[in-house]
Amino acid sequence: MEPIKQVDRFITFKRHKWVRMFGNEKAMVLPTALVFMGVLALLGTTAFVTSSTEMKIGNNHKISEQAFYVALAGGEEARARLAGYAANPVVDGSPSQSGWRVYIGSLQEATDNGYNPSSSLHVRYDCLAADFGYTVQIRHRSDAAGNLLYWGDNNGDGLFERNTVAGKNIYLVTSLSSVGGSNKSVETEIAEIPPITVPAALYVEAATTIQGGSTYVIGVNSCGGPDKAGLVTTGGAGSVTVIGGVNITGSGGSTPNISYNGTDMDVGAIVGFFKRFKDFSYTVVSATHSAATVPGPGDSWGTPTLGATLQDASSCACSNIVNYDTSGTYVKLSGGVSGCGILLIEGDLEIAGNFSWYGPVIVTGSVVFSGGGNRNITGAMIVGGSVVCDVSGGNSNIVYCSAAIEDQTEDRPLQLLSWREDV
Repeated sequence: MEPIKQVDRFITFKRHKWVRMFGNEKAMVLPTALVFMGVLALLGTTAFVTSSTEMKIGNNHKISEQAFYVALAGGEEARARLAGYAANPVVDGSPSQSGWRVYIGSLQEATDNGYNPSSSLHVRYDCLAADFGYTVQIRHRSDAAGNLLYWGDNNGDGLFERNTVAGKNIYLVTSLSSVGGSNKSVETEIAEIPPITVPAALYVEAATTIQGGSTYVIGVNSCGGPDKAGLVTTGGAGSVTVIGGVNITGSGGSTPNISYNGTDMDVGAIVGFFKRFKDFSYTVVSATHSAATVPGPGDSWGTPTLGATLQDASSCACSNIVNYDTSGTYVKLSGGVSGCGILLIEGDLEIAGNFSWYGPVIVTGSVVFSGGGNRNITGAMIVGGSVVCDVSGGNSNIVYCSAAIEDQTEDRPLQLLSWREDV
C-alpha cells in the first residue's frame, strides 16, 4: 500500500501546482492524464516483472517437488523388493557384513554413487521403473563404533528397539533423483518386523489356575527348533495353582514345567504396535461372537488344519491380524471360532466351546476357558491382565510352535523406522 500512497501524494502535489500555474481545474486535465498514463505504464511493467518472477519460482518449486517424489519412489522400490514375498526380490546375501551394498539403477549411475563391480559385497539391480531416473543405495545400519544395528527385542519385554544383539537387520536406504536440474536425496531406515517375543507356550502376569485332566500346555517346540517353558509367570512361587492331572511340559523337562518371576512384558504396548497392521478390527462391549457371526460378511480369518491330535500343532497357509477393542470389557468367542494369524484382544477374553487358532493370541486382560469343547491354540498365548486366568474344562491345548509365530510377520511389508530429506 505504501507505493500507492506515494503516488497519491505525488498526484495531489502536481494538481495543486498546475492549478496555481493554469488557474483552473480544466487546464490541468491534460497534465493529469499524462501522469496517470505514466503511472499505469510503470505499474504494468512492475506487474509483468513480478508475474514472470512468480512463474519462475512456481516452476522451480514444481520441479523440486517432482524430484522429491521421484526419490521417494526409489526408496519405496527398495522397501518392496527387500520383502521376502517380492516378485523381484533384492537379496541380502551378507547380513553380518557392514560393507554389504546394493544398488538399484543403471550401471553408470550406480558406479557414480559408489558401486564397485569387482567387490563381492556389492550387488546391482536394474530399476523396475527406469523412466523415473532414480538411483538407490542400500546398506546395513551400524552405530558409531561400527557395530551392526538390529530392530528387535533384546531384553524380553516384547518391545522392539534398535540394538546390537537381536532382531532383524536395519537397512539404510538412500535414494537419489534429478529432475530438470533439481537434485534430491531421501534417506530412510527400514527393517523387517521381527517375530513376537514368546517366553513360553503360556505367559501370564496374574494369579492363575490351571485345571483339568484334558488340559495341555506344551512348551516343547512341535515345529522344530529350541523349546520354551510350558508356562512363564511374572509372579512368584505359588502364583500358579495346578488342579488335577494337568500336563505342563517344556524346556525344563519336568512336569509341571512352570517358570516364576519371569521378565515383565508390556502386553498393552505389544497389542498397540501390532494393531496398526490389523486386517480385521472390531469394537465391541461385553459381546459374544460365534463362528456364525464372525468374521463378518466378506471377512475370512482362515481355517487351521488340525494335527493328528489336539496336542499336535495345526498348520495354516494364511495370516491375518485380528483386533478386538472391548472398551475395557470382554468378548466371548464361542461356537467353533477359528483363524490364522495374530489375535489381539484389548480387554478380557472368554473362549467357550470349540476353538482353533494358528498363531499367537495376545490378551491385555484375563482369559477364561469355559465349558466343554475341543480347543487348540498352535503358537502361544500371552496374557497381561491382573484378573485370574482360569484355563479349565473341555479339552484345552496350548501348543508352542515357532513356525506359527514366525509365519505371522515374515511376509509383511518392511517397517519404516525413520526418514529424512537431505538438503
